[in-house]
Amino acid sequence: MVRFLSMIRPGRIVLSLPLGAWLILGCAAADPAVAIANAKELRLRGRSSEAARLLAPLAGERPRDARLQLELALALHASGGDPEALAAAGKALAANPGLLDARVLRGEVLGALGRDEEALEEMRGVVSADPSRLGVHRVMGMIHAKAGRMQQAVNQFEKELAVHPTDADTLTEVGIFYLHTGRLAEASDRLERAVAQAPGSARALRFLAEVRLKQFRRTEGLELQRKAVELSPEDISLLLDHAHAVGNYGDPEESRRILRRAIDGGVKDARLYVELGKMERARLANEEAIDAYRKAIALDPGLAEAYSNLGKILIYLGRSEEALQSFREANRLAPSDPYAYYYLGSILADQGKHQEAAELFRKSLELDPLNPMAHYALARTLKRLGQQEASEAEFARHAEIMRKLRENKEAGVAIAE
Repeated sequence: MVRFLSMIRPGRIVLSLPLGAWLILGCAAADPAVAIANAKELRLRGRSSEAARLLAPLAGERPRDARLQLELALALHASGGDPEALAAAGKALAANPGLLDARVLRGEVLGALGRDEEALEEMRGVVSADPSRLGVHRVMGMIHAKAGRMQQAVNQFEKELAVHPTDADTLTEVGIFYLHTGRLAEASDRLERAVAQAPGSARALRFLAEVRLKQFRRTEGLELQRKAVELSPEDISLLLDHAHAVGNYGDPEESRRILRRAIDGGVKDARLYVELGKMERARLANEEAIDAYRKAIALDPGLAEAYSNLGKILIYLGRSEEALQSFREANRLAPSDPYAYYYLGSILADQGKHQEAAELFRKSLELDPLNPMAHYALARTLKRLGQQEASEAEFARHAEIMRKLRENKEAGVAIAE
């Protein structure tokens, strides 16, 4: 049974903590080095908020203890308290202006707060003081990348590699940059080196897998993805990427089993059910698909994609009133999605509500002017409304888009299902 002690002092808040915590606090009050060591251990174990709470009272009593302020800043930054972390890092530097760890942290926090120029200036000062310091150019590169300055980002990453050629994190980020810019040879080189240095890095494995798939080395790519999923099972987007790839390369049943294993293993994420619903629909298991979409909605009532996919299958099954409700909810949650307007218009047109349907088709086309099905649906609706000239113009737009699609085979042009 956990024992609790209460400390009551005049004018103080009454606290009730486990006995072990009071023992730690007692040690901390007597010896700042012990407090710092205890807080660091908590932080490294992912308990940064506890570390910050442990150090805060002592840091208030010792504002000139640079190491204490730095450890508090690290704990605050790790737990999401960046404004407070910035203040603590500032106190550490005020106590010891030459403490480069505090300058690096201050630069990272400034970057996290969106104060990019200040962050870069801080990091440049660190580079001037210690040109070979690990990670500084990488942090600068990440700041540039976040701001969309990709060439400056890769320049900083390459500077980091010039000093530390085996830094796996930097190799990974450079590899990802080259992958996204279509330079597969350079991406492969950097990511192979990253995996060699850090075989347990799910991020490096994930993007090396993507390179291999683009190089048509499918077996190797899928195996790399599988390893990445094993290393980072909580990464749902990675899991979904793997399931997609397995299905796309010829094994839809295994793709379905991957999702089922995750769900049966206790992973509760609406995106898994949405993807499972698509797979069930593809194999014409309509009721199973509906069940999957409803489970997704139960987990995340704000997920418009689940309502939209549910609506599509309900239309297919002729359950138009239920579909109408689903698309109205999808439209409410994602008013910038052109397809909810399109499907709502289609249902209302079938119900003879042509004026309302026409307005919905027009709204869909405002958001996606290249959807040929919406042009065709609007043309038919205008014809029923007796607006012959406007109808013919929409039929012509539909025909022109379809002609360009046939000629150019532009797979990226949106076509409603």
